[in-house]
Amino acid sequence: MAGFTSILDPGTGGTRSSSPPPDLFTDLHLDQILAAVTAGYGDSDIASTFCAPLHGLRAVQYRQQVFTDLEDGQTRSAIQKFVDGMRAMRGRLNVARNAWHRLQRQGWLIAAIESYCRTVELLRDELADTPMRSSGLRNFAEHLTGYVDSEVFTTLVAETQTMREQLHTVRYLVHIEGLQVHVEKFDEQTDYSSAIAETFERFATEVSKDYRVALPEFNDMNHIEEQILECVAKLHPEAFSALDHFSRRHEHFIEPTIARFEHEIHFYLSYLAFIGRFRAVGLRFCYPELTDDPGVMDVADAFDVALAINAVQEDDRLVTNDFYLSGSERIFVVTGPNQGGKTTLARTIGQNAYLASLGCPVPASNARLTLPDQIFTHFERQEDLSTLHGKLDDELVRIHDILSRATDASIIVMNESFSSTTVNDALLIGREVLERIIALRCIAVYVSFLDELSALDPVCVSMVGDVAQDDPTQRTFKFTRRPADGLAYAAALADKYGLSYDALGRRISQ
Repeated sequence: MAGFTSILDPGTGGTRSSSPPPDLFTDLHLDQILAAVTAGYGDSDIASTFCAPLHGLRAVQYRQQVFTDLEDGQTRSAIQKFVDGMRAMRGRLNVARNAWHRLQRQGWLIAAIESYCRTVELLRDELADTPMRSSGLRNFAEHLTGYVDSEVFTTLVAETQTMREQLHTVRYLVHIEGLQVHVEKFDEQTDYSSAIAETFERFATEVSKDYRVALPEFNDMNHIEEQILECVAKLHPEAFSALDHFSRRHEHFIEPTIARFEHEIHFYLSYLAFIGRFRAVGLRFCYPELTDDPGVMDVADAFDVALAINAVQEDDRLVTNDFYLSGSERIFVVTGPNQGGKTTLARTIGQNAYLASLGCPVPASNARLTLPDQIFTHFERQEDLSTLHGKLDDELVRIHDILSRATDASIIVMNESFSSTTVNDALLIGREVLERIIALRCIAVYVSFLDELSALDPVCVSMVGDVAQDDPTQRTFKFTRRPADGLAYAAALADKYGLSYDALGRRISQ
């Protein structure tokens, strides 16, 4: 049992980092993805796991193997039954902790322990018959078997069963005369409730309408019920003394590793449930091949998950894209017409890298990526008057901070940076920044309206947003590797609307 520690990490070697900067989540729309993934899991605190990317290949592969096991229906069903059982147990435990009366708290505690024991035993039995390849689930199954067979657990089961049986022997009579209630021991007196039930049983099949009134159920007893229970406890001191002793001994009955597994498994189940809605409409997710080698990025049929959330809800078709780096290539320079999907492509690349660093399936049919040490984003911001700096000053400060922290294993995603200045200044600054990134030899995405930057260096890959061949105003949201030709778009648009040089000349001469 000592070998298992966590379903999220293969060990305790510090494979997770601190939370990424909030700008990253906002810029890449990871905050929207996180909100959708964790919806319905508000009490499990799984968001902290999604905010802690991994830095070790072994840790990523560890999670990928667990995800793969949970893709199997039999394994996932067994785990889901465990989660449902533990949720029911915690509901009873919550009632026990919040009940007003001491004896009622103890009664609900027994119910919670019974639910816990059944749930744990069922999971042990089902995992024993379930083939699993991941070391995480196999090690947990071994731990679970050892725990269920341990003296601690068998004693808990036996004592809980004994306590329940002892309480079942407690029988008593309640006499109600006006405003007086008398409680006494049952001593083989006539059971009038049985006699009444037998008398009216024959009417049960003859009545077509149910006249019974549904009474509200309350977790807490009223003051009369409390006093009756107190009287019953005095009539059966041995049973209730044993109940008090049992409750004090087993107040903390949940085994810590079981509790940790219950908490951590929600990370996997919530994400698989989330991507299931996309797979149902034909969008593909894959387990990326990750490497420590710098500059590796080869992804097919990728899409923006945040955009897909709305697309699936509105039954819209989603466009996927391929992107890859080859040889010494390191930088995607993304150009094309406005509203053509340039920012979406940048987010798609960033999302794939980030989700891969969590060990999650990524939105693509196939992917091979460098495991990044950090992902930085530099998106356009509204001017902050409180800083007493201009918009350009703020952008320069932010990019300076990024370049001072990035390494060759980092990924930098820049979107429409320095667009607040003149074209010449934006081109000058853009060249300087790209040259710094080239010197770092890290992967970068640079979305720009400046076509000249796409041919700055051989490490730059020009990705151009396409338009329909017969209508340059119609965006396809597809991107291809080819030289930037924004002027051709401008000429086509001018021809379409009669604004070309020749057309204007003819109109003026008339």
